[in-house]
Amino acid sequence: MIDKILEFGTIFDWISPLIAEVQDVVNSPSHTFFIPEECNWSGGEITGLLRSHGIKTWGHMTVNRMRMITVRQAQARWAQYLLEREVIPIQYGVLDESAGRASRPAQKAHQAGPLETVTRWLDKLAALLDL
Repeated sequence: MIDKILEFGTIFDWISPLIAEVQDVVNSPSHTFFIPEECNWSGGEITGLLRSHGIKTWGHMTVNRMRMITVRQAQARWAQYLLEREVIPIQYGVLDESAGRASRPAQKAHQAGPLETVTRWLDKLAALLDL
């Protein structure tokens, strides 16, 4: 019963997504992993694991029974390796291993402008609220 009450209370939490979006802009480019809530690891344990290996994390939220953990794009492969090594399931956000090994010319990272960032945040908020 208390879980239902807490879950209902998260509907009104607009501060966490806003803070996460600001952190995305500051630390861009970034990558977000979605980990099932029932993976037998707490969010604190997962972030502790990553941070103990020098990976900066932010955007810690649980949405629709999925834990969201965001890392810098440059550290995403290392983070994925650590998660997989500990058998922590990644539901969404798995990086394609072949893409990292393919020899392609370097491309300039796309920097989102302020309007694009706000639009993306509003889309995430609407999805969170099921609008």
